[in-house]
Amino acid sequence: MPAPISRTLAEFAANLKFEELPAIAVEAINIGMTDTVGVMMSGIGTSVSTIALEAIGTRGNTGDASIFLGQERASTVDAALVNSATTTSVVYDDVAFSGCHTSTILMPALIAEAEAAGASGRDVVRGYAAGYEAWARLSERDPDSYAGKGWHATAAFGPTAAAIAVCSLHGYDTETTLRAISIAAAMPGGITASFDTDVGPFQVGRGSAAGVLAARLAKAGMTAPEDGLERSGRGMLVALSPKGAVDLDTPITDLGKAWRLETVGINIKQYPFGNMNQRAIDGAIDLVKQHDVSPDAVEHVDVLISEAQYAVVSKSPSTINFVPSHSIQLAVAGAIVNRQGTFEELSEAFYSRPEVRALMKVIRPATDKTIPADTQPNLGYSGGIRIHLKNGTMLESPSVPYARGHWTRRMSEDELWTKFAACSRAQLDEPKARRLFDRLLHLQDVRKVAELAA
Repeated sequence: MPAPISRTLAEFAANLKFEELPAIAVEAINIGMTDTVGVMMSGIGTSVSTIALEAIGTRGNTGDASIFLGQERASTVDAALVNSATTTSVVYDDVAFSGCHTSTILMPALIAEAEAAGASGRDVVRGYAAGYEAWARLSERDPDSYAGKGWHATAAFGPTAAAIAVCSLHGYDTETTLRAISIAAAMPGGITASFDTDVGPFQVGRGSAAGVLAARLAKAGMTAPEDGLERSGRGMLVALSPKGAVDLDTPITDLGKAWRLETVGINIKQYPFGNMNQRAIDGAIDLVKQHDVSPDAVEHVDVLISEAQYAVVSKSPSTINFVPSHSIQLAVAGAIVNRQGTFEELSEAFYSRPEVRALMKVIRPATDKTIPADTQPNLGYSGGIRIHLKNGTMLESPSVPYARGHWTRRMSEDELWTKFAACSRAQLDEPKARRLFDRLLHLQDVRKVAELAA
């Protein structure tokens, strides 16, 4: 008989108190929330952001929640959808366990509901902790790669995590939270085939919005099974499981005792490229600086990647749906040419340069059977780089264990501010951006989240 996974998570969320959170867990949440709001600002005006904003039906000046922390408003569900899709459209958002982007799901849902409810920063921090810790436990129950099956894990588990977070924010009781969990368990979605198109970020936004909706439906009294996650042969965990190896039987006994926010934490992206590219950029930058490599001296470049991830990434530098931030060829070319990974390397002015295009054509993913598919906390590209020079020399960078910005290599406050300022520059002047940054970085001290206007 399966363990009562749904009820255990519901009881945890319903009974969690802010005072129970370790200081480092609060620090992790504040870092994640701050970084994600900045990333959201950088996504304003992207294709999917514009389309989602034009499509929602509650857009106006009188809704319950703000869009982009600005003047325009919408319902909480619609605001969560647009803000989340906008955030992940630039693939600069943080990542946690199994490649899941927790903050791009939880931040928009929690901010929207907190605005509507007049909730405090402490309420948001508590809600984030409940959603994150529950999500972590669910991700640990299956040994196989969700991406290998075609699932986009962030979008698939996002509704459940967001529903738990929102219920905790509001202080809903166990039974209401339990219903919300099973309502959300009926809403998973997101496929890796959507990558490199607008549907990719949209399906993440839908996950955030679905969590808000699930919590609201539960509060309104919608019925749902008590075991929507774990029901044998019929629950969400079995339905999503890549090979049916998900553990339904082991009870969850460490919630509130062991904190994944302490051990796994929040991994901030140093570069505005997809998660799988982060360590490869580190490796390439280190190699070209160490050996003073000139771009015109490069014959070709091998970028090591696991076989499972190779199946879901673009192999060509010029696909029909070319998305610069997802291109390993562009990421490594930028590292070789400019010795950095910034918004500049994502610009058409950079990647349309003849010498950059020529370099991209000789940068190629190379599968390495020794690289696991979804080992925590890293994914895919190992950071191992082999640069073959025209003079016959081969330069090799060893695998980079953790990218800059990883929880074990945390950014300083100054580094976080530099990224936030760059992300928000087109939307906010520096004094306003700094004020918002400082308040988010100490979110537990904010009396009302509605005061966080950008």
